Amino acid sequence: MEIFLQAIVNGLLMGGFYSLMGMGQNIIFGVMKIVNFCHGEMLMVGMYLTYVLYTYAGIDPYAAVPLVAVIMFFLGAVIEILLIKPSLGTHSFTNLLFLTVGIGLLLSNLALVIFGSGYLSIKTDYSSRVINLGMVNISLPRLISFIVLVCITIFLFWLLKYTTVGKQIRAVSQNAVGAEVVGIDVPKIYILTYGLGTALAGVAGALLTQFYTIFPTAGASFGFRALIVVVVGGLGSIPGAFFAGIFLGLLETMVALFISPSYSDLIVFVTFIVILVIRQTIILRRK
Repeated sequence: MEIFLQAIVNGLLMGGFYSLMGMGQNIIFGVMKIVNFCHGEMLMVGMYLTYVLYTYAGIDPYAAVPLVAVIMFFLGAVIEILLIKPSLGTHSFTNLLFLTVGIGLLLSNLALVIFGSGYLSIKTDYSSRVINLGMVNISLPRLISFIVLVCITIFLFWLLKYTTVGKQIRAVSQNAVGAEVVGIDVPKIYILTYGLGTALAGVAGALLTQFYTIFPTAGASFGFRALIVVVVGGLGSIPGAFFAGIFLGLLETMVALFISPSYSDLIVFVTFIVILVIRQTIILRRK
């Protein structure tokens, strides 16, 4: 029972990061209609940025989260203006696909050149602290990170649901042409959306640095899981992305507990394929 409860807690805590990655991917895909295959590399950049701020500026990883969010937002905005925007005009899914893949390769190789291929980590005074809750032990950094993730989710839901900018983003996601007709600056919303999605990935990377090693390809698995969260949670649904990420984290830990940790990725991929097939079948039947 203790092992089972511990696995559930670990799955919930890890699922929070999948949720945050999925929300960033969901916003970009829902508004701009592109699959951002460099989303995982944005997480990796956020991890290295946090490492630099902690190592050379002495800024605590959690205190660095707002700064990382701002820097990553502007990085995403620059990428959208210089690279994504010209390709959007071609209306070619293939061009955008290879472009985002190329951006991801560029970022990972830049990290390899600058920081090397070695594994880096951040150790603070509270990195190894554990909170005992009866039969369950919770790592303090993981708990803090999960609380921050929940707060970000609530803020993002409020932003998209009740603010003017959020309503404009939802309008563009539903009908970009119609939104432009009523006076919404669609190119500006695209910049804002891509910057916001990139910032969410960077924040996830910053929160991961306390208990996850930093290396150039660290974001690859998280990027793919973000796509799974988008599919499972539903396009444009922030609550759906949150609960889909939690489901994915629980699925991984349950597979590791009852089958084998080596089968976790396999089961996740099979589940993804099954959900795609079922969803497509339901859509065809409704039509």
